[in-house]
Amino acid sequence: MGLVGDGHGDWYDKQGSLKAKTVRGELKMYDARQAQKDADAADKTTDDQSDTAGKSTAKDQDQKPGTANGVDVDALLRQVDQYRARQQFDQAARQEPLTVAFDKFDNDEIGDSVIATAQESAAGGQFYIFPSRDADIERIKEAYGDAVIDDENAETIYDVLQSIYESGYNAINIVVRKSRATEIAKLATEQNGKLYNYVMMNVIPVEERSLEEQYKSGEIFNEGDPITAGDKSGKIIRRGPNYLICLDESKKIFRTWVKDATPAK
Repeated sequence: MGLVGDGHGDWYDKQGSLKAKTVRGELKMYDARQAQKDADAADKTTDDQSDTAGKSTAKDQDQKPGTANGVDVDALLRQVDQYRARQQFDQAARQEPLTVAFDKFDNDEIGDSVIATAQESAAGGQFYIFPSRDADIERIKEAYGDAVIDDENAETIYDVLQSIYESGYNAINIVVRKSRATEIAKLATEQNGKLYNYVMMNVIPVEERSLEEQYKSGEIFNEGDPITAGDKSGKIIRRGPNYLICLDESKKIFRTWVKDATPAK
């Protein structure tokens, strides 16, 4: 039916409207009109009780902690928190899988690579950045704006994945630096089916070494590899110390700096 559960028996549509409830193991469609009648009756009862409030005895006022006028305040606050979690992510730009970048952002070059990979993975759609709590979050916000999620409760990958799942997403790309990819993948998958229930989780590792280091080791831009550089594309016919000699489709030779080249798809 396309409804999303809050883990406590309530089921909502993509607009955040309550549509059904789980009652004793069975799904019951939510009747808004009946709920309004119940609310009106509750209001009338509250008004009647207010008229006789001055006659309350000490026993009547002996309420359980966390309640007010018979209402469980703690439960109500939990419902508010769950609603805010569902509204935290941009519903108008919803597309799955949702892409998130998870990093400590203690190195500008690596941080930029993580963000660039997240942007590419999102394919022009919305993505979100979850910096570690000890990172300079204000500086990251200045660079990447509303994509940065500054949430004190998002301390671990579990917190992040649970919050996103409760917002209605069932598939996710997690972009992390390469040295943490294996650890993050293990942590994320071991709680799937417990804290959350994603149908797809894809961990995308980001290379931490510089382009120059990768080039000198021969891992990228070898002879015969197709590349693009600005408005030119072709195959590499020779490698220089920091440049490439290439041949385009018209058999014309062009030269480009390694830093300006990208592998052609």
